[in-house]
Amino acid sequence: MNNVIQFKRNTVLEGYYVEAKSEVIKIYQLQSDNKYHEQEAIPFADVARRLDEGAWDDKPALALKIITIWGNTINQLSDTDVLLTWRWLIASTFERELREKNGVVRVERCPDEFVDCAVYRSNQGAMNIYLSTERFAMANNIEAALIERFGVEQGTRNATQFYIMMRSEDGGLSDFGWEVLTEMHDGFLQQLNESGMPEAPTAH
Repeated sequence: MNNVIQFKRNTVLEGYYVEAKSEVIKIYQLQSDNKYHEQEAIPFADVARRLDEGAWDDKPALALKIITIWGNTINQLSDTDVLLTWRWLIASTFERELREKNGVVRVERCPDEFVDCAVYRSNQGAMNIYLSTERFAMANNIEAALIERFGVEQGTRNATQFYIMMRSEDGGLSDFGWEVLTEMHDGFLQQLNESGMPEAPTAH
């Protein structure tokens, strides 16, 4: 599949510099000596996987810069890489827009480590939103259904097209995107209200 993710090359990112060199994405960070020092070198083949694993979930601007450089450098991405990237993009956009709409709550992610968490609210209730579980929920509830119906290859392509339709031209979620994610999260909350917390949570 051709690279369908097109970003402007002049994406501004303070404190970091990202470049593609010899099949590797290199990340540099500005240090106290006012110079950029290399922090990490990521092979092109590992970018989508690292993105999906949440390597830069706490630095979305850096993640977008990496996607920009990587996506504009490679002429051909695998269907899986494109799907993982779009999954991250939609989940990240949803989380950002929820922060803008509903604010955040302070939660303890692990002992003595607190983070600001986005909140989803509807007439069904409210739930905290985490990027990792959001991607997991999207994979289980959107991609799995398409792959089961159309097979792995075509289902993967269809899932990517589905995510593309969930993004508006201005980079936010489209009305369709909000409709899909609202229905999915209301379903989670309805299940929680009716049955309580499942023994083995699949998403939230």
